[in-house]
Amino acid sequence: MKQVRSRRPERAPVLPEDREAVAHFRRHLARHGSKMADTVRAFERRWKKQGVDTLHGVGIPLRPLFIPRARLDALSEGFQQGMARLLDQLARDVHQPEALHRQVPVGAKLLGALAPGLASPHTLTWFRPDGFLLPDRYVLGEINYGNGVVVSIGYTECLFDLFSTHPAFLSGGFARGDLDRPFMGWLAAIEAAIDYHRPAHVALISHREEWPFVVEDSDRVRHQVEQAVKRLLARGLSVSFGHEDEAWVDSRGRARLKGSSLPVDLFVMVTISCSFIDRPEPLWGAARALTGTHVGSAPIVKPLIGVALDKGVLPYANDTGALPVACRDGTWVVAPDTWYVGPEAKDFLLENQRQLVIKRSFVGKDTVIGAAVDEEQWRGAVARSANREYVVQRYQPLPRTELPVLIDGKVEWIPVRVELTPFIVHGRYSGALARYAPDAPGLVLSPPPEGMGMTMVYAT
Repeated sequence: MKQVRSRRPERAPVLPEDREAVAHFRRHLARHGSKMADTVRAFERRWKKQGVDTLHGVGIPLRPLFIPRARLDALSEGFQQGMARLLDQLARDVHQPEALHRQVPVGAKLLGALAPGLASPHTLTWFRPDGFLLPDRYVLGEINYGNGVVVSIGYTECLFDLFSTHPAFLSGGFARGDLDRPFMGWLAAIEAAIDYHRPAHVALISHREEWPFVVEDSDRVRHQVEQAVKRLLARGLSVSFGHEDEAWVDSRGRARLKGSSLPVDLFVMVTISCSFIDRPEPLWGAARALTGTHVGSAPIVKPLIGVALDKGVLPYANDTGALPVACRDGTWVVAPDTWYVGPEAKDFLLENQRQLVIKRSFVGKDTVIGAAVDEEQWRGAVARSANREYVVQRYQPLPRTELPVLIDGKVEWIPVRVELTPFIVHGRYSGALARYAPDAPGLVLSPPPEGMGMTMVYAT
């Protein structure tokens, strides 16, 4: 455990936006403020007709973020370089899964079973990290894997529709075509992985035990997955849903999915990574076909080794030199100082509460911000984290900016904190989603706080 002097967290940095573009948009929004309530109501009605429940109130943004494209391109390339380094190191170390498990504690048996997936070029196909965009660096908070990718980028299609009809956006001369659409990048990456010598059949795979959550417990999640299927169908693809134990290979070496008469050309994982860490048994039984790079001749995007790419791998990424990465514009992609801790660190954690964050890694969510809780709550978190299911990170305040929202039917600019989620396809920036919430110290956006909203990015 690295020792640091106790100090108060630094003041929240300012999000490095294109201030000229923000000021230009603000002037045009002032001219059209009376129209915005009608614009938002029309937007909500359009998506409700399509079966999509959008966010409401301050959760609906009245402007995108304006980030210089050069910064977004450099960030994306740097992040991809870091992930390539990380996978190369995993490929070297995975031949000793017991030793690797001591650094990436998802289970030695699981790491051994999923090791073949490291040979796939599709492991690097896309990423959807969450992080803090600061003037000189992008601080990586989470890497993400499957279901969260589809759901979050699906919502950017709603936001694209909002800004496409936004009076200030249009009168200000902002081009609709310059709004990068992550969902289109996801579709293009799927098509690039398919052999088009015959009609293509895509199988979307999730863990059986999480499927009820997708289709029953969350309308918003289900609607976004349904939207993904509709877009794939519109591209002329056949689409099936399946679970981890339903893929098999026929006598001719063709991939199949139980219940479907068509051979499968591509498997796309839309599962939540922790499902297979929590319930890995099928992977050396009924789901063995999904542990490598292909099922028969059908490639897997992304292979299940991706479940090991989580906030819990950040100590390993830092220790092995995969991160930080110097970007070509002089900024950095970094992971915060992150450690696995045990009972011996109790005093250190208690003495440095305001500068630390405790996070559950790999399985489930449990995030406690020292600066935002009282001593009793922090003591409880310290007790829970005295095992290798949790990591401790140095506290990094979310960057701040101002966003216009509707309050009682009127446009108001409010201070918010922002988490940036770029979508990176084959190492290139392909748009971004940003989550925001009203300014508060020790803010965390997962689980969603009151007043959380989402906007997208206009690259200037």
